[in-house]
Amino acid sequence: MKKAVVGIFVGLAFFITLVAGPALAAEPVVKWKVQTPWPKALWQHKTAEIWAEDVAKISGGRMKIDLFATDEIVPAFEVFNAVQRGTLDAGHTWAGYVIGKYPATTMVAATPAFFDLLGYWTWMQAGGGKELWQEIYGTTLKVFPAGMLWAEGGGWANKKITKLSDFKGLKYRTVLIWGQILADVGASVVTLPAGEIVPSLQRGTLDAAEFSTPVTDLPLGFHEVAKFWYFPGLHQIAGFVELLVNNKKWDALPPDLKEVVKAACDVQMARALTHWLLEDCKAVEKIKKEGKVTILKYSPEMQKDILERFVKKYDEHKDPMFQKVWKSQKDFMKLYNPYQKLQEVNAEVTIK
Repeated sequence: MKKAVVGIFVGLAFFITLVAGPALAAEPVVKWKVQTPWPKALWQHKTAEIWAEDVAKISGGRMKIDLFATDEIVPAFEVFNAVQRGTLDAGHTWAGYVIGKYPATTMVAATPAFFDLLGYWTWMQAGGGKELWQEIYGTTLKVFPAGMLWAEGGGWANKKITKLSDFKGLKYRTVLIWGQILADVGASVVTLPAGEIVPSLQRGTLDAAEFSTPVTDLPLGFHEVAKFWYFPGLHQIAGFVELLVNNKKWDALPPDLKEVVKAACDVQMARALTHWLLEDCKAVEKIKKEGKVTILKYSPEMQKDILERFVKKYDEHKDPMFQKVWKSQKDFMKLYNPYQKLQEVNAEVTIK
């Protein structure tokens, strides 16, 4: 009798294993190959590292990101094309690098100081920005806001600049419409990836340049080759980085992992931005204490001149999609900026 009972249980156990085994087996881990266009030392790449870590944590290990830095798979400016054709599953990059093909990316890559960082963030998340971003790229690939940076510096130079005409004759590295404005006043504007800017300043093939926020500029060595550092970075008071995803890879994800990818993007707004901003503050203090670089502010008159030129460039832009996004931002600013003015504090206190 005991043998019969044991036999029944053994047989039942075998049957359960046979039937339920595949369902109980560990679910295969989804792995994505992702590249950024930046060196590993920069906060732009660190933002991507945080995103990759969060994807793994939020998914409970069901999804893993193999993250690569610039040139490890493709050159910096080729990330978009590599995602589109499937060489990369995704790219954690910056929309400004494809402005030549998609002019409206100017509007989602960065904003001049028409409104502040909070306003730009609000427009993107709640004011229709991220939907327009996908419309810019159409069905080429999927795109999500995947991180944010605060104001850039206003530029590095070995020449004192007090008005826009002082840029005349300078070989200057920058991007987007700021480059067009400087070209209008006589600068010779070039676009270079991060790793080539400081060597070009050292060789004299560049006279001046801007790249990114303070803590991003310092590891590249700008403060070792320039005498002056200008503020504010009103040409780019805030910016977004983007996650590009190959269509086939996105469609293959189960619904819950799609939500994981998007949630990890949203988390960057808190986890990466706050640490990045704190490090920016520390970077400026470091340069002040060293005393080798003179930090200057553009005059209010020059700031007004720059912003008025931005508005003119935006209003005159011929690309229909650019104008569609610009109208969305203008409509938002008409609502947002007056309220911010009401909340603006016009007093300062000394904190010891």
